[in-house]
Amino acid sequence: MKYKIGTVARLLGVSPEALRLYERNGILKSSVKDAENGYRYYSRLDITALMRARAYHQYGFSMKETEALINSDDVAYVREEYESRALRLEEEIRRKQLILGCLKQASSLLDRIPSELWTIRRETCPGIFRLEFMKGDELILSPDQQELFPQWVAMAPFAFPSQRNSWKALLEGRDESYSALGIMKEDAAALDMPGALQAGTYFPPSPCLYTVIEISAENSSCVQYLAHLKDYVNRHGIAAAGDPVCRTFLSMNKRENYRRFRQVWLPIRERERPSRS
Repeated sequence: MKYKIGTVARLLGVSPEALRLYERNGILKSSVKDAENGYRYYSRLDITALMRARAYHQYGFSMKETEALINSDDVAYVREEYESRALRLEEEIRRKQLILGCLKQASSLLDRIPSELWTIRRETCPGIFRLEFMKGDELILSPDQQELFPQWVAMAPFAFPSQRNSWKALLEGRDESYSALGIMKEDAAALDMPGALQAGTYFPPSPCLYTVIEISAENSSCVQYLAHLKDYVNRHGIAAAGDPVCRTFLSMNKRENYRRFRQVWLPIRERERPSRS
């Protein structure tokens, strides 16, 4: 018995155009029973082939791969394709799990904004790989770095906007900032990107002062948004051991005042403890 394209489309929950797409790609071959009106008709075996094609689609096979599998008569070939797709699917699942962890971490950062904003505490900063691409508004990438920069961009959401502010310039009342892409050490290891990392600079874990800041049109200079950190260092007689490094974890309302929230880590020198005689 033959079935019209509309009937088959309704049974399988797809559009008639989807069935025509399967046919154009060699997965189906309808019979035209009525040459006058051009109606397409499908058999029971066509319907089961379509169900198998839908299963291949859910596995993640492309239309071209599905056509090859549907029309193959080689069991060994089909098995190899299954095994290859299973390996790719495992990698996709692993990456999705990493993305899920990244999303949960981002949500946790948002939850802590009210309690951490403008506060300062001591902690150990995380290891961060950074690839600086701008000083102020000037592009500073070397030709080799420009070749690798797209690989860093492709690491989103693990790659994040990162600022480095010259501490020396800040103490002099000047804004000297360097824009970069940053990737946490543990994410870089999970993503297995050693080649691209060679273009960046690694900031190892070290004692630091940590704070969360909010930036908008009203305080767009680091002289303003890091003033509380500078005052804290001066009041407590703390010696900075490097430039503050930031991670922007939220950007919003770009049409108006473009609010940004950043984590800031300022490396510091720990005071030497007097030795006991």
